[in-house]
Amino acid sequence: MKKKHLKYAVLCFGLASMLAFAGCGSKGDDATTANPTETEATTEAVTVATTEATTEAQPEKDKDGFTICNDKVKTLDYVNVRTSPSTDGEIYQEVANDVELDRIGYNDEWSKVSIDGGEYYIFSELLEVVGGGDKSDASTEATTENSSAASTEQGTTSNVGEGKMIVIDAGHQQNANEETEPIGPAATETKVKATVGNTGVSTGIKEYELNLQIAQKLEAELTSRGYTVKMIRTSNDVDISNATRAEYANNLKADAVIKIHTNGSTDGNATGVMTVCQTSSNPYNSAIYDQCKSLATDVLSGLLASTGAKSDGIWETDTMSGINWSTVPVTIVEVGYMTTASEEALLVTDDYQNKIAKGIADGLDKYITE
Repeated sequence: MKKKHLKYAVLCFGLASMLAFAGCGSKGDDATTANPTETEATTEAVTVATTEATTEAQPEKDKDGFTICNDKVKTLDYVNVRTSPSTDGEIYQEVANDVELDRIGYNDEWSKVSIDGGEYYIFSELLEVVGGGDKSDASTEATTENSSAASTEQGTTSNVGEGKMIVIDAGHQQNANEETEPIGPAATETKVKATVGNTGVSTGIKEYELNLQIAQKLEAELTSRGYTVKMIRTSNDVDISNATRAEYANNLKADAVIKIHTNGSTDGNATGVMTVCQTSSNPYNSAIYDQCKSLATDVLSGLLASTGAKSDGIWETDTMSGINWSTVPVTIVEVGYMTTASEEALLVTDDYQNKIAKGIADGLDKYITE
């Protein structure tokens, strides 16, 4: 009997110990839940801090939903400043290329700028943040890069143009401006400010479109040769008079101005390329006649060699506003006839446009090194 009671007592004592141990475990679990470890506490604090920082970092919006900013931007082209963020918005004014403005807001497409105390809007792709900001118009940059690479593959690796600035003017524009301006400084004779140009007899392409296509290829070609290139326009929807185009290049003190045009004639069989400059007795800028004549001569020579086109020679005339207002060497390049079906068929192709660009660039190289 004593052994049985002793065994029973031992059994009870063991069971009690197990229950007590289990109870301690439960308290330990409860304590862990109630008092998080140092690691868990730190993680929680970091999460809260990160959430708060993220919340604080959210950019502030204005009443129109634009992200508020205060920076300087520079125009990359002649741009329309509008009263509302839409291409249907009324145009308040036009701003030239390379003009700095105060930007006070932006969204996915438009920038809000402050001008004369008012708030206006410019398409962001036509602006660049001053002080190392990225160009908004990345597609243009990529196109230029690809064109430059293509030129290099064709063997164009010259750096003759380093330190030289060329202004390219793609002639005409999408909408005519029939207001008039003097054909030269202090002139009494006037001409309309800007026209749309010729129309292709087969494709119906407009001259302002074709001129810009060729001008952009020339920009890429010259850039690949080390020139600094400024474009009078990079879109067709602009309003820039011939005198204003000349004054822009004058202000930059350009080493040369190339004005791209496409010819037209009532003769449906007319073909050939031509360059234009003023006469030696021009009443406005005869002092730069020799430079302009040399530029016209060299560009024409380069074009003929590159394209194999017929030469229409150099036309000396004092009727061109874009030349008369210029104080830097300038030539108009008539790259072919849109009114002749066979020549128009060439002019609209990338291959022939590249030949035109190469020919003009070759002529510029010669002019610059003379």
